[in-house]
Order: sequence, then C-alpha cells, then structure tokens
Amino acid sequence: MTLSLDLQQLMRKHYPRLAKSYGLSGDMHRAAWAIMHCRTRELGGHVNSCPHGHFHQVAYNSCSHRCCPKCGWLPREKWLDGWRNRLLPVPHHHLIFTIPHSLNPLWRYNKRAFADVLFQAASQTLMQLLGSQDYLGARPGILAALHTWNQKLDVHVHLHVLVSAGGLTEDGTWVAAKKKCLLPRKVVMTKFRGKFKALLREMVVAGKIQLPPGWTRNQFYALLYKLSDPWNVKVFDAYAGGASVVTYLARYLRGGPIGNSRLLEERDGQVVFRYRLSELEGGDGKRQAVTRLPTDTFLLRWLEHVPPRRYQCVRGFGLYSGNQHSGLVQAHQALGGCYDPGSEEPKTWQEVCDAAGMDQACRCPECGALLVSHHSFHPGRSPPSSAFVTRTL
Repeated sequence: MTLSLDLQQLMRKHYPRLAKSYGLSGDMHRAAWAIMHCRTRELGGHVNSCPHGHFHQVAYNSCSHRCCPKCGWLPREKWLDGWRNRLLPVPHHHLIFTIPHSLNPLWRYNKRAFADVLFQAASQTLMQLLGSQDYLGARPGILAALHTWNQKLDVHVHLHVLVSAGGLTEDGTWVAAKKKCLLPRKVVMTKFRGKFKALLREMVVAGKIQLPPGWTRNQFYALLYKLSDPWNVKVFDAYAGGASVVTYLARYLRGGPIGNSRLLEERDGQVVFRYRLSELEGGDGKRQAVTRLPTDTFLLRWLEHVPPRRYQCVRGFGLYSGNQHSGLVQAHQALGGCYDPGSEEPKTWQEVCDAAGMDQACRCPECGALLVSHHSFHPGRSPPSSAFVTRTL
C-alpha cells in the first residue's frame, strides 16, 4: 500500500516502462517529464527569505505544465483575479455542449482541429441566436472552457460555456435577457448540431482532419447522417453573478484531469481513487464513490487528456473576446460601471498567496513580513551557500 499517493510518484515509478511499451505522443512525453521533475533540483530554483533576515527557504521551481496537479493553483488564481475585474456585473448562464461518443476516434487523432470545430460551433450558435431580435438582439459575453474527460478519466469531450444574461446593442445600450431560460434548449441543440456537423465535414474535405485508421469517407458521412438524435446540450438557469461559474471554469485551466486529493492508494497493481457519481449512477453532483483502475490504464487515460502544446483551452467570444474591439469597456459603462484594461497589473505570487490567506507560504513565520525571492540557481545545481547568509536584503 502507498500512503499519500500523488501523480508524481506514479509517473516516476511507472512512466519509463510505459513509454517503452506504448506509442505516446510528444505532448504526452513533455507532460510526463514535467510532472516527474516538478519542484525538484532538475528544474532549478530560488531562495525565499525574510527581508529582515529571520527566515530562509529553498524553493525549487514548478514545472508550470497546465496538467500538473501540484502547481496549477497559482496560475488559476492569477487568471481568476483578472476575470473578476473583467466580468460584467449581470447574471450569467452556464451551458454545456457535449459531443456524441461515437465521434471520439476523430478527437483522438485530431485533438487540435476537433476542438477548434467545437469552439466554433458553440460560439457561432450562441452569437447568432442571441444576436437575433427573436431572443436578445445584442452581443453577449461568452467564455468557454474545453473539457475532455469525465470523473473516471474516460473520453467525454464537452464545452463548458459562461454566457451573460444580456448584451450590448449596436447603439451602445445594454439589453437584459428577455427570458429566464436565455434560449430554448431544443433550438440551441438543433443549431449547434447542424453547425458542428457542417464544420466537421468541411474540415475533413479540406484535409484538416484526418480520418482514423480503417475509416472511409463514406463511413464518415454515414456516421454524420446517423447523428440526428438530440445531442446533449444543457442550459442552466442564470446565476446571480458569473464569479462562481468562472471559478468552476478555472478548474479546467490548470491542474489536469485529476487532482492529487482524489488519489487514495496504489494496491495490487491498481490505482484507487475517488470520483463523483453521475446522474445516471444516481448522483446529485456531490455524492462520491471509490473506483480502481489498473495502473497502466489509469496513466494512459490520464495522458490521453493532455492537450496539444500551447493550445488555448479557455476562450472568450463576443464582449469577452480578447481583441480591443470586443466592446467590454463600453458594456461596463452602459451598466454604470468602469473598467480599464490598461490598469490591470498581474499580482506577484506573494500578493496572490496573501490575498488567499496562505500566510504560511508567503510570510516570515517570525515577523510576518512578505518573503522576497532571490538567488536563482540553474537546473541541476544546488542552492548557493551565500543565499543563507543572514543579512538585510
């Protein structure tokens, strides 16, 4: 039995053998290497010290890989801090667009292009419907996050989307959503299904999406034709503010498919971990159960969800798009607020930890002063001895 199990332990123990036995992608190798060496001397580090010389601490660098469960907290908090300021002070709806599992082989062989199609189909569906006078007649703020797994690490490709319950008209006025449900679910589902299938067909014809081995073009067209049943699109009631849903989306920004807190032990060649029961299993979103997978299966499932390198898994559209013409400043003004994107300054790690109440990580245990980082050392090197000389920095 292995107590206090974490993903780094599993990778260090089993990945070298796994890499020789299976054909893994470069993205998978990079993710595994980063996690195996996270916060070790192989990545170098620095020294955190009290400015008054009371305390010194060696801190090895984090790997900063988006799938690492050890070092995802700080980037998430910085991202959330920025979005708390940008978010419009109006109710927001949470929508989920799910892809039929029969298309999973296409995703496996074309992760980047397939995800692009999903982002385009969902955003175009919402922008066009909400831009229509039948529903809103304005431009909303849309924030979407890609998610490719379920609680048991099976492939489950879907998109979580945050949509403002209102939008900005062409004359610069704010219009609130006309209906409590924002959009009829069946209308959203039908339009999304049509757009996704059309965009996917165009990508295959253009050669931007390769068919999996054994698939023919005719088989692909036949599959698309069969996918006429209602797709799984959920439209939830509005939240009073979008902050809670943005916090939910932030889970998919960093940290990977499973956190270390869910790993229980490795026993008899299997990994035991907690998972949240789905609706089909009688779950309510909170109830948990315990399951186990063979160690190789667990790690291969985890590696399958490593996103393409530098792929943007969280994207904004409409008022929340990243360009200067998004209209976000104008929308804040129309709502009686003020937003200046030029005034945003990223917080230091000390400021982020301090704001989160993590005094033990960023303050001197003796005098309470914020720690100062200094004396960086290169990967593979030991910390410089001069870093521990008691002095005022």
